[in-house]
Amino acid sequence: MQLAKFPILLFPLFLFFLLGPMLVNAQQTKGTVTGQVVDENQLALPFTQVSLKLVGDSTLVKTLLADDQGRFVFEAPLGRYFIEVKMMGYHTAKSKAFDIEATEVMSLDKIQLKLSATQLAAVSISSPVPFVERRADKLIVNLNGLGSGAPIMEVMNQLPGVTVTPDDRISLNGKSVQIYVDGKATTLSAEALSGMLKGMSSSSIQKVELIAQPSAKYDAAGNGAIINIIRKRNYKAGLNGNIYVGGGKGEFGKANSGVNVNYKSTGYNLLLNMDYNYNKYFYKSTITSNFLNADRSGISQSISDIPSIRTNANYTPNLGLDFYLSKQTTLSASVKPGFQVFNREVNAKLVHSDGDGNVLNRSQFLSNVAIKASNFSSGLRLQHQIDTLGRELSVDVDYYRYGNYNDQHNDQTTFDLNSNPVTAYPSIVAQDRVFEVYALKMDYTHPLGNGKQLEIGLKSSYVDSDNSNSYVDFSNQQTDLFNYHESISAVYLTYSKTGKKLSYQLGFRGEYTFGKGAQQMNTASFKRSYFQPFPSIHLDYKFNQHHSLSLGMNKRVERPGYESLNPLLRIISANNFQQGNPALKPTVAYNADLWYGYKNAFFFGVTYSYGLNDFTSISVPVDGNAVTTLPGNADYSNYATIQAMYGKQVLPWWYTSSNVILSKRSFKGEFNGTLLKSNGMAALSATSYHSFLLSKNFSFMVLFNYRGKNIDRTITNKSFAYVTTGVRQQFLKKKASLQLNFMDVFKSYKNTYQQNSGTVQQLWQNNFETRMVKLNFSYNFGGSIKNTKKSNSAEEEKRRSSISEN
Repeated sequence: MQLAKFPILLFPLFLFFLLGPMLVNAQQTKGTVTGQVVDENQLALPFTQVSLKLVGDSTLVKTLLADDQGRFVFEAPLGRYFIEVKMMGYHTAKSKAFDIEATEVMSLDKIQLKLSATQLAAVSISSPVPFVERRADKLIVNLNGLGSGAPIMEVMNQLPGVTVTPDDRISLNGKSVQIYVDGKATTLSAEALSGMLKGMSSSSIQKVELIAQPSAKYDAAGNGAIINIIRKRNYKAGLNGNIYVGGGKGEFGKANSGVNVNYKSTGYNLLLNMDYNYNKYFYKSTITSNFLNADRSGISQSISDIPSIRTNANYTPNLGLDFYLSKQTTLSASVKPGFQVFNREVNAKLVHSDGDGNVLNRSQFLSNVAIKASNFSSGLRLQHQIDTLGRELSVDVDYYRYGNYNDQHNDQTTFDLNSNPVTAYPSIVAQDRVFEVYALKMDYTHPLGNGKQLEIGLKSSYVDSDNSNSYVDFSNQQTDLFNYHESISAVYLTYSKTGKKLSYQLGFRGEYTFGKGAQQMNTASFKRSYFQPFPSIHLDYKFNQHHSLSLGMNKRVERPGYESLNPLLRIISANNFQQGNPALKPTVAYNADLWYGYKNAFFFGVTYSYGLNDFTSISVPVDGNAVTTLPGNADYSNYATIQAMYGKQVLPWWYTSSNVILSKRSFKGEFNGTLLKSNGMAALSATSYHSFLLSKNFSFMVLFNYRGKNIDRTITNKSFAYVTTGVRQQFLKKKASLQLNFMDVFKSYKNTYQQNSGTVQQLWQNNFETRMVKLNFSYNFGGSIKNTKKSNSAEEEKRRSSISEN
């Protein structure tokens, strides 16, 4: 990486250091009180509910959650107050009365919570009740044992608004999602990401953040939603963790296992995760391609029957270490390697016919694909709390590398009309993809008093993408290279206020992008540079304790994935290919949503999105009966939804989480010289999860998922529905659990769609292994040490480097 490629970095740095002194010198006009919550051993208690109340009538003034060190800060008008602290499993505690005076910062004595035997008994309720916190810009679900050690992929369907199909496509409120882990984006192929989530135990997860409309603080790229998975960390001194193991059987066997260990002392906190997932399955695609004239009369037809057997193994260890340099400063280091082995064995049969249905030729395509992929990410984070008022500065430095090495051995045989072999074409294809990402991010938080807060930050990143194709057959050999380099520099500013009734957040983000790419074989190259502003606004109004209304609006950009820009050909079968499009433009989207909430359990909302240069998929004829599929840009698209979600412990023995979405998408664009336009169709989708507590430690669950027929740009998807059931047994004082799930009980899930690319019409019928049985075991261990003395930056670039396996 060359520093000369970061000239734009000087501007946000100048702005940061120009505004920094102004923020530091901002005057506080309210009195402030600070404190800390501890347990009976004087150890910090994180995330307790802390309330500020008036002395006399106990009127509630403000409520907040203490931070991960048990600290809290209140700013309030002059008056006489006391603090009340609550936490499940502990007796409620109250502080002595105190006076808040203007411009004074008062530090209270530590507030100690004592264990409550009766409340501890209440904690043993085995029904999975996720505690939902509604924020102006996101929904937070604290798992609280939800899933009982099952892979987090299987728990996703139980979260409000989240849907996971049997082929592991995840959506939130009908939108595609980016998966974050501990605030950083995952950058893996679709297969690797699925393997990671299937290998990650829900017992190691503290909470999940559902961000339907990302604010200006997040990278502007990605028009979808964000699901941020926050792993557990040990906030008490001592050792704890979780061991899990699972297996399954469909047509073939599956396995997952792992261990999560967390050890904390007075000087550091160590986090170790090791996850493994193995999956063997079948995947069969039948592709019918019709080649048409401009008047839509038929020229020819090609039918490809492509069955395959696939195996996928993922191993993802992760090591994190927090050093407590002082009470205000923490240095965090993380190292996360990942390894994947993917194999695909294909035995495809191809038939090519003329416009009258007469067979012209037949062929067989045998292919053995072996992929070895590795990824390595490392990061440093310095977090410094400047004072007890909440001012904080953090700096992140990250490095990420992903390598995908694909070796494909093909053998194509053509037959005459009497099924006699005529010619054989053996070939070897080697395809390598390497991405490297360097990123620097700085964030500063400054409370302004009276619930107001200002955040400012900057980020700069550099990406280097190298791709190579090598093709060898009996008559020729050729190699092609495609290289792409990109730098993005950004600065953001958010202003927020949390009030008793009205809370809001206003944000602005500016990003400058420079990218260039070059292909060796045809000596083609391109350069792009542009600056884009991205405003955002989030409003949340509480009418009373039960009723609330929230509004979110933002502008986002969907930059092409690095693989989507790569023009090098990827082989699916002898006459079906995929490739990227260097001419692909970024999609700019304007989004808005309005939600009504009732008791943090029922939500009803409407959403709308308008996209310019919207991405779509098109098929282009190549050499008569062959087709290559590549991404293209539509002129625009409109996407609107009406949604309802409900999640609640209906009865002590019955928990439910359900959502219904009515959606419609329209679009317009020109492809292959043909104008394509669709007004879309109203489509209904629904997900309903129910858990029934049959005894103190035994429960039964059922999940129903339905998606109606819908039109998604150039693709018309047929409807499907499926049912999953399961049982769970807890034992060893609820430290251990055993869960048995039956996936797609009726084998009813189908993935069938029609793709309209003008002169090429394709019908895809995909069948794969969805009905299976899975058994998962999980055990939690460890506890705190008694009498111990008390003493998230390369996200978007990683996401765009993901590769889809075909």
